[in-house]
Amino acid sequence: MDNSQLESTINEIRKRSGTVTVFNKDKISNAIFKALTATSKADRGLADQLTDSVVNKLVEQGFTSSRAPTVEDIQDIVESTLIDSGNSDIAKAYIVYRHERRKLRDEKMKILNLKSLDPVSKKFDLNCLRVLASRYLFRNGKNEIIESPTQMFERVAILVVIGDILYDSQIFDKAGNTNQDIDEAKSYLEKLDAFDYKFRVGDYYLNKWHFRSLINHYVTLANKGQMKINFKELLTLLATKKLDSYADRITENLELMTSQDFLPNSPTMMNAGGRLGQLSACFVLSMEDDMEQIMKSTSDAALIFKSGGGVGINYSDLREEGDIVASTSGVASGPVSFMNIINTVTEVVKQGGKRRGANMGIIEAWHPDVEKFITNKTEPGVLENFNVSVGIWEDFWHALVNTKDGNYVLRSPRDNKPVKEISAHQLIDLIALSAWKSGEPGLIFFDQINKYNVFAKARQAPIRATNPCGEQSLYPYESCNLGSINLVNLVKKQADETYEFDWQRYEEIIRKTTKFLDNIIDVNNYPVKEITIASKESRRIGLGVMGVADLLYKLRIPYNSKEGYDLQAKLSEALTYYSMEESVALAKSRGGFPLCSKTEYPEGKIPVSGYYEKPKESHSYEWDALIEKIKKYGIRNVLVSTVAPTGTLSMIADCSNGMEPAFALVFEKRVTVGRFFYTNKIVEEVLKENGLYSDELLAKIADNYGSLKGLDEIPQWMQDVFVTAMDIHWADHLMAQAVWQDWIGNAIAKTINMPYDATVEDVKSAYLLAHELGLKGITVYRDGSRHKQVLHMTSENAQKIFEVTPTEYVTSFVAANITNPYIKAQVNAALAIKVHDEEIKAESLIHEEISEDRLCPTCKNNLVFVEGCSMCIECGYSGCTSG
Repeated sequence: MDNSQLESTINEIRKRSGTVTVFNKDKISNAIFKALTATSKADRGLADQLTDSVVNKLVEQGFTSSRAPTVEDIQDIVESTLIDSGNSDIAKAYIVYRHERRKLRDEKMKILNLKSLDPVSKKFDLNCLRVLASRYLFRNGKNEIIESPTQMFERVAILVVIGDILYDSQIFDKAGNTNQDIDEAKSYLEKLDAFDYKFRVGDYYLNKWHFRSLINHYVTLANKGQMKINFKELLTLLATKKLDSYADRITENLELMTSQDFLPNSPTMMNAGGRLGQLSACFVLSMEDDMEQIMKSTSDAALIFKSGGGVGINYSDLREEGDIVASTSGVASGPVSFMNIINTVTEVVKQGGKRRGANMGIIEAWHPDVEKFITNKTEPGVLENFNVSVGIWEDFWHALVNTKDGNYVLRSPRDNKPVKEISAHQLIDLIALSAWKSGEPGLIFFDQINKYNVFAKARQAPIRATNPCGEQSLYPYESCNLGSINLVNLVKKQADETYEFDWQRYEEIIRKTTKFLDNIIDVNNYPVKEITIASKESRRIGLGVMGVADLLYKLRIPYNSKEGYDLQAKLSEALTYYSMEESVALAKSRGGFPLCSKTEYPEGKIPVSGYYEKPKESHSYEWDALIEKIKKYGIRNVLVSTVAPTGTLSMIADCSNGMEPAFALVFEKRVTVGRFFYTNKIVEEVLKENGLYSDELLAKIADNYGSLKGLDEIPQWMQDVFVTAMDIHWADHLMAQAVWQDWIGNAIAKTINMPYDATVEDVKSAYLLAHELGLKGITVYRDGSRHKQVLHMTSENAQKIFEVTPTEYVTSFVAANITNPYIKAQVNAALAIKVHDEEIKAESLIHEEISEDRLCPTCKNNLVFVEGCSMCIECGYSGCTSG
């Protein structure tokens, strides 16, 4: 009997759960191949040959199309076949593999509170599932998990497609000339329980919270006269399966997420299809100099924290400490005191019951309290729930870089009158010193943010605030929905075993995910009425990326090289171009964002600096044609792209964070039985392929700040390609942020890493270079600086044995492009290669004691500092809200 006949006699296999699935001998071959690989005999031909023997034995033991073997039957026969064929070493490896698989299965079921594993749980690794269990999966009143990861992604995918359904041509009329009974639709909000799991799209059932979103979305469109049919007719279409074609869209969105190709921001996965229903990560509130308004903003902030979002507030409109309050003849307590109120509210109100809120507190450089604000967070325990930044405008920058004495006037927010004169040089030095000591404040360049702000005309004001991590600038009461595409998944293997980037698939995913995020705006349950209005007026979305460092590893391209920068620039340009093009297509079918005609879009302006500042011949896409389409059809979303922090999202997607370089290639976890190492999967594979992988080498890498640099055992090409954040000079960090910023509509969440021995002058020079490069903001983090605690922990024994210098690409750029004498002198001095003696080079804060406030509040492991915020690499806790 030949193999095809043998296989045809066994059609099915009985799984552990009791369900029956199709028999696939490739799965047997793959398991044997893994055992062969473990014994250094990676031979696919031998694996297939042994698999044929296993199938033979199955038939001999009486398994047929009517008597299906179980998984255990097959595994037992694999073991006996390996032993009988004289491959006892492989049999041993297979038994170990089988045991480890069983252990892993049991561990997953325990974490997820499942009796058998669902498809996502089988596919995702243990760390991904731990994060999902701790943050995202729904729980009952006893705090027990009550949904599987597959069910979680399904509830998100279903909700997103509710956004699509109401734009179906049977239901929607863009012209908006139809009156419907809106109260009839609203009446269904009173009986949600009666419609829990009553309607379905294909095989996907709508729960009552999905149904609530359907009602609210219908009401919004009916208010604009755009619903052709009444609400009962809509329900009839659903009941009679006339809308079942949308099941394919649900499946498509589901696969986008479960394939780890794309994930929306954390609140979407936490709340979609749930009672809270709040899906946005970023919010900005105003803080006017009026007690009633201050209390309203505080109350609104509490509602946002409760719903799972984070808040940015510019406190510059509050009068300075000591100023007279006319209504009471009292004395103003100043902006910092009101920040403390919000800080306390954050502490008390956990975000969606899952985590503490995050805040951005901003004071502009002209405010009389700016110096107090700058130094406020250099001590531990102060404003722990805040990131703080100083807002910079053109007048301050001019005083700093174009005037010798740097005289700069601080003005009262109450009447704009001068309060005192300071030196811009002294102020930037103070900011640099504070950031050198503690990582804060950051700088926000409001002049750059507003340079191409097409929305300012409609709002009749510039943007003056950002979300907690600084990558998303917003007007008061605006929100933004973020999502990130996992770029490392978009590679394809070529015949020679190398990888290339799949640009066509990238375009397809950008288009799908732009629509995904636009739908989120319609089905979102916003926490405050003003946020609903402002968010729908601008329909701002923030499509971004993650996995950039891992992508470059796979392509064998150094992050900080001309080739690396060129690829990142093209990835960035494609992201915004295709997303804007899709947004125009959505405007054609659904209408542009309501305020589009009042912006600069009809004049042919776009919010993309690269279009204006990069030579046309260097553009990869037809921007002029796109601008003409926008003038003709409008655009659906005021801005489309943002590179946000992806801390926990990256853990779920199993890739590197955002566009950051890798934090470390190997880092240590101390357990009771000794040292245990986490290793970057791509690097682990390369070390094994080159016969270099060993526990001794992993320990050496961990003790070298998680870097390959300077290790004699590691070939030079690996040291060049597999770079970490600590291998890259701060000027190259800025360059990487800049090549993304050229084409991103909003901004970038990135940390500018500096070594422990960086100087205050380095920090100041980074500010100057950042502004010259067109960045919208900057967060500097000097290793080991924050409250004298180590956040960048790779090993307790870490010593850096390598020196980091700027690349020729950066030094050439500075030489060719910076013309301002003050900036040029400062930056050139900082970029000059410094010679350190061995003591300074090896100096480290690694042995400092770690205080409780710098440990993860969830699991008490060490926090690391990436993408401008603290994050736990163990459980996924993040000080930011987007990911």
